[in-house]
Amino acid sequence: MVIVYSILGALFGILLILFLFAFFLHHKIFGKRWEPDGIIQYYDAKSYPELEVTPVVIPTKKGTLRGNFYQYPKEESVGILVFAHGMWGSHRAYLQEIELLARNGFTVLGFDYYGTELSDGKNIKGLGNSLKSLDAAVSYIKKAYPQEKIYVMGHSWGGFAALGIAKYHPDIERIVAMSPFISEFRIYKHLLSKVLYPLIPFILLIDSFSCGRYSFVHAKKVLKTTRVKTYILHSKDDTMVPYKISTEVLQKKLNQPNIQYEIVDNKRHNPDYSLEALEYTKEAFTELNSIKDANQKLEFRKNLDYHKMGELDENVFHHIITFLKKE
Repeated sequence: MVIVYSILGALFGILLILFLFAFFLHHKIFGKRWEPDGIIQYYDAKSYPELEVTPVVIPTKKGTLRGNFYQYPKEESVGILVFAHGMWGSHRAYLQEIELLARNGFTVLGFDYYGTELSDGKNIKGLGNSLKSLDAAVSYIKKAYPQEKIYVMGHSWGGFAALGIAKYHPDIERIVAMSPFISEFRIYKHLLSKVLYPLIPFILLIDSFSCGRYSFVHAKKVLKTTRVKTYILHSKDDTMVPYKISTEVLQKKLNQPNIQYEIVDNKRHNPDYSLEALEYTKEAFTELNSIKDANQKLEFRKNLDYHKMGELDENVFHHIITFLKKE
């Protein structure tokens, strides 16, 4: 009996150590708010004089989400498109996409997740936060504008949210996901070394403490059962969310008429950007990394052409718009 207790005690000790280490890693990544550093010059709504910007406040039990409606004056909207942003950025980092969508007749809701720029929250909670926040935003739209068609589009972290949202709102019109990861488990396997794989179940558990059920959503299961028309755009050379562990998995498992895949190359993690924009970004960061002096680095960053970095590939976006508007 003493041996059994000793074994159980040792096992408990190991599990406790793993849990505490996982908690440390999770807190280090997600335990703070995201605010822009003021150096990166996002696209500004002022660059588009006719673009109407209307503040939106979304009250929830967990705090207030904030963002804006973006639209051009028109007789009738195609529908409301809710845009889900990526990590280490806010919806303002996607204003070039938002403006183009508005130009094509959509009323676009760009909003920030909990713990991000405009919205409430002491920290960004965890990977499940994007889907948790998107669910709250779509729920708000459905209640406030019950007659409007609802579309969802997201990139990266927001792409995961976009693919998962049909689990909670299977009646939305269409989904566009760019460079999405398909589950937290898979992306953690990519981000962590093999020796740290035993931590993943604990990290997922800790993530769920802040984000609830959203942390365990898997896009394959959602898309297989909900059948919402979905467009997935991914570049084969994406290193941040590798194509092989995400979109390729869906392609192999889900050959369904409601899912359309657009696979490109040489676009890395931004498949909707122009090749010129990506090449400029690559050259700029190569030069930035070669600068040793901190003040020189700062000045170099201030003088980068951030608008050029975010230039869109209008041919790629033509395919997206065609998909969204298809009857």
